[in-house]
Order: sequence, then C-alpha cells, then structure tokens
Amino acid sequence: MIVGGLKPETSYSVSVAAYTTKGDGTHSKARVVQTLGIVPGAPSLSVRPGSESSVVVRWGPPSRGSDSGSGAKGSEIQIQGYRLQFGLKNATPDTIVEFSSRERMYTLTDVIPGLTYVVTLSAKSRSGYGDESWEELEMPEYPPRGYPQILESINATCCSLQFSWLPPVPSERNGVITEYTVAYREEGGLDPMGIDPLGPPRQITLPASESSYTILGLNHSTGYEVQMCAHTSVGPGPFSPPLLYRTMTFETGRAGLGPVHRAQEKPPYSL
Repeated sequence: MIVGGLKPETSYSVSVAAYTTKGDGTHSKARVVQTLGIVPGAPSLSVRPGSESSVVVRWGPPSRGSDSGSGAKGSEIQIQGYRLQFGLKNATPDTIVEFSSRERMYTLTDVIPGLTYVVTLSAKSRSGYGDESWEELEMPEYPPRGYPQILESINATCCSLQFSWLPPVPSERNGVITEYTVAYREEGGLDPMGIDPLGPPRQITLPASESSYTILGLNHSTGYEVQMCAHTSVGPGPFSPPLLYRTMTFETGRAGLGPVHRAQEKPPYSL
C-alpha cells in the first residue's frame, strides 16, 4: 500500500499486523523509514540585454516541487541556492555560476552583439538541483566600434594602388560585418578658410568577403590618402586613420613597398 500525506525528509516508524474477526495479531518489528526531500521545480527567469556587451538575468524561487521528483507535493520547498549556466546557442555553456538562496540578479559581461546566447537556471534543495528554466536571447547588433586595419604592405604602380586589410577585432565588431567602405582622395589639406579644395573623398563599397582591393585610374606621382570603415546591418563604424600612399612615375612604373607616411595628425574623415 501507499501511505500519503507525509512530511518530506521525515522519519516514520512502520509495523504491520494481521487481524481477524477475533482481533489484531502480533505486530511485526517496527522499521524506521525516511521520506525523500522535495526536488525543486523550475524557477522563474527573466533575461534582457543590459548594454552593448552585457546581459541582465533576474529570477525568483520555484512555486512548487518538480513534477518528476519525489516528495510531498504542495509542501514548502527549502531552497538552498541557484545555479546559472550561460553560453552560445548550440554550444557547451562556458559560464557556470552558483548563487545563494537570497540572490535574485546577475549581470553577464563580455557578451558579443549579434550572437545568440542561452541562459539556464535551476534551484537547489537538500535533494539536489531541480528542473531548469531557460531563455534564448539574440543580442542586438550595433555599428562597429572599431575600424579595419589596412596593412602597410602595398602594391603601387603609376596609376593604381593595391592594398589589403584585416577586419575589426571581434570585441569591436558589434555584430556580423556585412560590407566595407573604402574612401580615398588626393593628398591635400584645408585652405585658411577651412574649405577643402579637393572636395569630399571618393567612396567604394565592397562585400564583407573581400580582404583586398585595387584602386584604378589614379594620377601618376601623386599622393593619396586611404581610409576604411566596416558596416553591420545597422550601419557603419568609424573610419580608420588615413594612410598616405604615392603612385609611381611613368618612368618607374614599379611596385612600392609601403606607405609614404602615416597621416596620424589628421582625424578620420566623416563621410
């Protein structure tokens, strides 16, 4: 038979006796048994973006015991703590943090915009960890915080400049890079009135799969300032500082080995 209505984690003495119409017989030797504890159900869970690189997690205690666990349903659950697991979707969690029973919030940092993460939380009683709550969160994208790095090695002819670059470092991409913009113009500064006599730089849009480009149709023996920026789905990031390269003369017409100099004293153009 099954005896219900008992308290969890409580010792009981059990004995059995047979009886007839004449009365009870002798009781068996008493045996002491202890009921199991309650396995917690799933706690409440809320996951929201905090900033470009953080996630705020809030939770509350489970309202009941686990449907799959043992113990007296409806009895009070003594929560001893919580365990949070966090990581990229379809990957093993790379962050596991344990909390006391009083804690209710935690901020996860170093999150990369544009990626999808999974947060899992479970409560712990004396019987162990119970059911898990989980939420999936796709971090919103932002314009990149960094810019592509143009490599110093360049192939220059009388009428072209060929160069390569590296994308922004992962921590500064703020999402998936969708395209690049190359901006270039002949060397020259502002006149005393603050007017650029050469006008705005020319712009070329390139797919994110590209890592090198050749600018054609340039003037010989001329310096050119070259800049780049990267885009995500929500817009462009900052331009790199301009690098100054010079095309060769018609008589030379051979490749150059690098930039004439870095124009670090000039801020990136706002395009």
